[in-house]
Parts: sequence; C-alpha cells; structure tokens
Amino acid sequence: MSLKDKLNQVTRRDFLKGVSAVGATAAVYGCGGSGDGGKTYMEEDEENRLTPPAITETVVAGAAPHNCGGRCVTKAYVKDGVIKRFVTDETPDLNIVNGESEDLPQMRACIRCRSNTQRFYRNDRVLYPLKQTGERGDVNGFVRISWEEVATEIAAKLTSLKALYGAKSFSAHYASGDGSEVAGAASCASRLLNIMGGQMTYRNDYSWPSLEHTSWFFFGQNFYFPPGKSRQDAFNSDALFIWSGNFAESIWGTNTAWYIQQIKEKGTKVFVIDGRVSQTVVSHASEHIAVVPGTDAALVQAIMHELIVNTWNTDGSLKADPWLDAEFILRYTHGFFDDEAFTLYPAIAKTYHADVDRSTDYIVPDGSSLSAYIMGTDDRLVQAGLNGDVSVYPSQIGYNNYNADDPNDNLKDALVSVYGKVAKTPEWAESICGIPAAKIRELAEIFAKKKVTLWFGGGFQRQSEGEQLPLNGYTLGVITKNFGEPGRHVGVYTDRQPLSFGVTFPTGTNNAYADFTGIYDLSKLTAPDYTPAVTRSSYPVFLWPDIAKYGGTGKSMWNDGQVKNFPTPMKAILNFGGNCLVNQCGDYNTVSGIIKDRNNVELIVTADQFMTASAKFSDYVLPAATAFEKEGACSGWLAGDALICMNKAVEPLGEALPDYDIVAKIADKLGVLSEYTEGKTVDDWRKEAIEPLLTAYNAGMTYDEWKEKGLFHMDSSYGITDPLAAYRTDPHVGALYTPTGKFEIYSQAMVEDYEARFYDNDDARVTLEGPLHDGKTTGKFVYAIPMVIPMLEGSFADGSAADPQGYKTNYPYCLNGWHIYYRSHSTHSNNAYINEVFKKDADGNSAYLDPERELGEVWDNNVYEPIWINPADAVAEGILTGDRVIVESPRGSIYATAVVTQRVRAGWPAMGQGGWANGDNADGKPDIGGAINVLTKLRPSRICQGMTLGADTRINIRKG
Repeated sequence: MSLKDKLNQVTRRDFLKGVSAVGATAAVYGCGGSGDGGKTYMEEDEENRLTPPAITETVVAGAAPHNCGGRCVTKAYVKDGVIKRFVTDETPDLNIVNGESEDLPQMRACIRCRSNTQRFYRNDRVLYPLKQTGERGDVNGFVRISWEEVATEIAAKLTSLKALYGAKSFSAHYASGDGSEVAGAASCASRLLNIMGGQMTYRNDYSWPSLEHTSWFFFGQNFYFPPGKSRQDAFNSDALFIWSGNFAESIWGTNTAWYIQQIKEKGTKVFVIDGRVSQTVVSHASEHIAVVPGTDAALVQAIMHELIVNTWNTDGSLKADPWLDAEFILRYTHGFFDDEAFTLYPAIAKTYHADVDRSTDYIVPDGSSLSAYIMGTDDRLVQAGLNGDVSVYPSQIGYNNYNADDPNDNLKDALVSVYGKVAKTPEWAESICGIPAAKIRELAEIFAKKKVTLWFGGGFQRQSEGEQLPLNGYTLGVITKNFGEPGRHVGVYTDRQPLSFGVTFPTGTNNAYADFTGIYDLSKLTAPDYTPAVTRSSYPVFLWPDIAKYGGTGKSMWNDGQVKNFPTPMKAILNFGGNCLVNQCGDYNTVSGIIKDRNNVELIVTADQFMTASAKFSDYVLPAATAFEKEGACSGWLAGDALICMNKAVEPLGEALPDYDIVAKIADKLGVLSEYTEGKTVDDWRKEAIEPLLTAYNAGMTYDEWKEKGLFHMDSSYGITDPLAAYRTDPHVGALYTPTGKFEIYSQAMVEDYEARFYDNDDARVTLEGPLHDGKTTGKFVYAIPMVIPMLEGSFADGSAADPQGYKTNYPYCLNGWHIYYRSHSTHSNNAYINEVFKKDADGNSAYLDPERELGEVWDNNVYEPIWINPADAVAEGILTGDRVIVESPRGSIYATAVVTQRVRAGWPAMGQGGWANGDNADGKPDIGGAINVLTKLRPSRICQGMTLGADTRINIRKG
C-alpha cells in the first residue's frame, strides 16, 4: 500500500478544514501541475484582474527566516485561524539617496517570504508523525503513528545506542532551514543531546568553509568569519568590489542590494566580479568583471604582480610613483616578503607577541614569501633587498585527498601545475581567467590609488581549491592599505553595531568533547596559543558521510587524518530543520547509499514540514510547525541592523508541533524534561535573550513593546563598526590573534594545523629549490602561502584544463551552481507560486509542483529545473530554449529544461542549487527533481576539507 493511500483520507479531511478558509490555492493558477492551459494570475488582463480583498484580518508581525541571508519583516493577515496573505514592512522608508537626513530603509521581504501562504498550506505537508517500516528511502514504507509512540521509540533507541557506543556517537546534524535564533530546530536537537551526555561536533558549514578556515589563520582565531564592517561605510569608498557575491538574489542581509544601489547612485563605482551575469550584475554593477569560475586566484595574483612592477624597477630601485609601500606591508603583514626584508627595516617588529620566537621557530625563509612566488624567476625584489631569493616553489603539486580504497581514483598519482617559477603577469593570467591584461592593469591601479571596499561573497570558494582565492583576496586588500579606515575594507560587511546572529539559545555543555582529543596532534604546533583551537576536537561538516561510513574503523573515504583517528562510529542523527542529509550534500547517490545502510547510522530522525529528499531516508519523520505557527526571534544575517520578533500567528496544522515541543516529548520519555525546558516556554527563553539586547543597544522599548511592534531597527545614530580600526591605528596595541600579531600571508600555523590533523604533508615526488620553515626542500600538498591551483573539474579561458581525473572527454562542460532567487537553498523548491515563474514541463510550458498533490514521493515528473546554456553550446548540442535536456556527470544524471542565454560563458552552463532529488538514478533514469548535487562530488577541498559543490563539476548536456 502506498503512503498516499495510507494517509489520503485522514490527511485530506483534516487538511481541507484549514484550506477551505484560505480558498482553493490552485485557483490562482489557470492550469494544473502540468502547466498545459488557462491563464495564470499574472496573465489576466486589467479588466478581469482579481481585486485585492479589503483588509478585515488580524495583522501579526513576524518573520519567516530561512538561510537565504535575509532577516526581513513579514506580517501575516489572519482570519478565522488561517493566514490569508503576507505583507512586509510598512514603516516609513527613509533613504539618503532621496536626500533624507536619516538612513533607515524598510526591512522589506522578497517574493520568497511573501509567497509563504502557498507553501504553508500545501496539501503535501507532513501533518503526522511517520515511522519507516521498510528500507530507508522507500516512502511507501512509512506509516502514521502517534506522538506517544514516536517519542517512546526514539527515546528507547537513543538510550540503547548510548549504552552501546556512548553519547559521542550522536550527531545533531547541520541544518539551516529554521532561521529562528530562539529554540530553532537544530538548536533544540543539540540541547537534548548535550543533556544526554554530549555529541560529536562539526566545524564550518556548507556555505563558507574556506572563507572561515582561512580567516582563522589570516586574521586570527577570534575572526571566525572574515572581518565585517558596517555596510554604510562603503559610501566613503571610491570603489566597491563585490567578489563572487550575488546579494540581489541570495540577499546576504536585508537591504544589502538597496545599499549597493544607493552607493552606486551616490557616485561610487561598483565592480562585480562573477563568472555569470547574475542579478546583482544586471541590477547594480557599474562594471562586470566576467572571470572564468574558479580562476579568481590567477586574477588576483596578476593584480599583485602589476602592483609590484609599478613599485620596483627591474634592478630593484624604487619607481618615482610607487604603488606599494614596503614599510607599511612589513609593519602590518607577515610573509608578503621574505624575512630578509627586515634587514632594510630593523625598527619594525617581526612579531607583536613576545612569546613567539621569530628568529628561528616562526620564519619566512629566502624565496618562500608570497611576493617571491608571484614574481617567479624575476629577481627585482631580491635586488631591492626585500627577498632573499627568487621563488623556491615547484612547478607541480599533488593531491592528498584521494580514496585509497577506490582503484579508479587516480588522484593519488596526479600532479598539476602550480606555477612556482612563472611570473604571474596579466598576460599569463588572461589565458586562465579570461580578463584582458589591460583590464587587469586597470584594476591594479584602482587598488593602488583609490579607497577600496572589498566585499567577498561565497561562490568562488565552493570548489576543490577554495582556500586559495580568499587568502589571495585578503592579501590584495591589506597590502594596498584598504582596511581599518573610512572607505577602506577587506572582508565582509555587517550591521551598524555587531548585532547579527546575536540572539542566543543555550544548547548546554558538550561533555563528549573530551572524547575527541585524539584526532589532533598538538605537538605539531609552534605557537599553539595563537593557532585556532576550533579544529582540535571537531570534524569538517562536509566529511560527515565519511564518518558515517568509516568512523571508528581507522579508514577514511578521502584519506582524512581526523576521520582515520575518529574514536567512534556515527550511530544516531537528529536532523531537525535541514535537508543537508542527502539533498544539499555532494554526490547524492553515494550519500544516500551510505545512510540507506543501517549498519552505518542506526537511527535517523528528521523534523520537517515536507517529505524532502533527506526526510525520505529517515527512520522517523516528525511534523514541524512553520515559522508563523510558533514563537521565535531573529537578528541580522551578517547585516540587517535589526531584531525581529517572530510572533505566532496561527495554530500548527494537523499534529505538527514547534521543534521545541517535539524535542520536549522525547526529553520527557528520556526522563530529562525538566532539565530540557527548565520550566520555561519559548517566550520565556526569548525574553531572556532579547531584553539584555534591547537594553544594551538603547532600543527605547520594552520587551512587550518589541513583541507588539515586531521590530527594533538601528538608525544612523548607531554609527559604524570596524573591527580592524584599532589594529590600523596602532598594531602594537591592537595586535591580531595570530602568531605574529599581523595579517599572516605566509601562514606556518595553517600548515602545522593541517599536519596536526594527521595529514602527511610531504610529497617526495616534488623538490623545492630552497627550504621552507620546516627546513625541508620536500614538496608539500599544502603550502603556507596562497597559490594558483587549478580546480579538479574546471577549465581555463583558453579552453585548456588540468583535468587530473581525465573527465573532460566524456564531460566537456563545467557546471556553475548558484543560489537562485526562487528558493533559499532547498526551501521553497516546492512553492508553486514561484515554480510557475521558473520551472517548465517537457514541452517548455510553465509548470509547478501541484499544491493539491498528496504526500508521497519527493518530486513529480514533468516539473523541471532550468539550466542556463550559452548560445554557442546550445547550437553545438542542437538545444533550444524550452527543450528538456539530460545533464550528466561522472556521478549521476538529472533532467532539466534549457534556457539559452548570453548570461553564462560558453562551456559553463549554470543551474540553481536546491532542487529536490527524487532518487531516480537508482532505477537507471535521470533524476526528475533536478538537484545539482546528484551531479556534484563528495571529495572535499584541499586544506579545510570543505564543500566543493559550487563550480567544480564536469558535465555533459544533451537533449532528452
């Protein structure tokens, strides 16, 4: 019997009690799910257009934050216990571009949150607890059970697994679908596990692993994320560079796109560096720098080469109008020049931390600095006395993240170019990154002579060499003095004051943390007090499938030292509010195979609102309330300058519950209910978190007033925050929390951390022409400086590719994935209002996941994701806009519909991430859900072992 048949009568009857008050959702459409007839609402002519109803509802202020980056005001109009529609912020909209003295724009929501009525009231919501009675992945194996039964069974299983393996075998899985910062889904699950004795701990996230990891070593471990300066300071800049950031589409802080537009209109030139003509490029760029995806490091190194040659002549003498200031660079950075440079400037401190020995232990040997690598065999900096030798670096580099148990994985033996002896000239870079040499020189002059604000997005670092561009980019900013002063910044942006992610919910003490000290060798560290501690007892989140398969066995899927030394298998996963279990992870087919096997993870519990690709592989699926069916709160997301109250507007549908209450039921059966709740409601926890913030920021309102208004929004009186200002003013007093107290361009600490994670970093196949900090001339897999290393599955502007795995012949194209406007990761992928605008059927007609469909399979046939294809590629493959195509990689295949457009580069089709995988590859068919992670790889990045899903996938595309 199918799940649809099991649940149909009960689900339909109870569900339609609510929907009847809303009105038939599908009535907004003129057609059914196949998109074959009738007019849509937007196609109605003016004479027959529907008239908005008079406002007779109760208005409830709130928000429905996911992980899009926005934290926006969303107000629910409620009548008879049902949300009729959503509107957004209606406060006065004050903007300096209009000549107003105040800068306080509305916290305006986009189409995602404003279309939530369709998502909340879909017929295929999970409304009752479900238990899997068959194999994981078989939706027809689910049966409905009561809350009493499900809480009892989950508690019993957790108790049993703890007795067998210990609490250290538990994992509260990475999840970002619930953006509430008070009693959010993932936090509630984590709190329960810590009460039970603890859990294994991951680090980083799926979004920014390389940005985060490199920030700890370049800026200091107190910078978990690159330094964030108030967005409003960019008005003081001469040029704003947005590097791989699509803030008009992925949001990254409410109103960021609006600020960019104002900055542009006030006269600042806005450069957007992106491999695709994104919505940010279309709407806000003064100039688009169309770099080939994954080649950004070559562009930055060519810019730095141009800065150097416009400062020193070939004989080492200083030019009349130098673009760089060597004394400034030595004062604030470590490793742009060799230590030899201090003979010219003996008064400059080598370190601002007296307990770090810079004479013998923490050094930059001759020819090992970044500038030596950039210049290759050009010796002008040796002549200038700043470097002791030309580059000692080799021409090739190997890989350490191979699968030793896979005879088809040839990466262990592969070597690719690393350009150690090559001068990184603009002409050299042009053939790689696609930016003309003349434009590279122009960009270099801007960085040298203008006040520049450099904002990083995240797209460039979601690839196999993702650590290289952040490190190169940080360096470009600091050597050109673009930090710590008005109009100058390198990093990301934030609120007027550091409010984002500022609301806390206590998850308790993780007493299992000490069980993982054996996955890190502290003896490898020269300066342990200044080397980030976060890596010492945690694992990279992207490697969780590796631990699920090999934890406690001494093996690793990717030769990872910490996984091979992991003390425990992963036996229980609480997946609350997330779809990263399989859908948002890489290589869907491999991951689903790992978790389908109950010999690996023995218990998987998911709390969600829909039968997602991840929920499908769970043992229990628990019906979670939506944002307006529970209480919560959120602050900014990197930026936003606001605290938003998430008021409960309606009761949850069916038997759905807030995640706090779901976990409370399990806690009760475990006998720890009082410890879990401490006798508090979510509103009690919220008040404890919010009241101190309202006081600290002089909000001028009480907690109850904040709840009623729904918003505290910082105005311009809160000024600007700049975390690098103190360091710029006096580096001795404001020293950074790195071993030298400086920006670490040559990061010995980063290399030692890699080795402390039980990676053998010596590659005997490669020889250097001089020793590094360890005294060896043996090649490395990870070096202390940022380099130019080709992506595993990328290509260059001239059509060449490193292709160490030999994929290019059968998979001639490279896939570029992005965060698409009509969903937040995978959230809203089933929202029919938005589907209709973007998705097509096999005939090229508008299509959507029918709101009247029953709970069952993850996705329905004939509703396909769009893929953008350059006209040259489309002609070569005989593809037209609207054609259904098959996209295939070495790991899987999916269906999509073609959009032929000049907005993507030839050879680089692009597709939005977050489609829902249906699992059709198991039956030998392309996946109908269009999830790009059916195509992407699970192999992690070189240094931090982060996700590589963004722009590093070889594909073929053909009509299908």
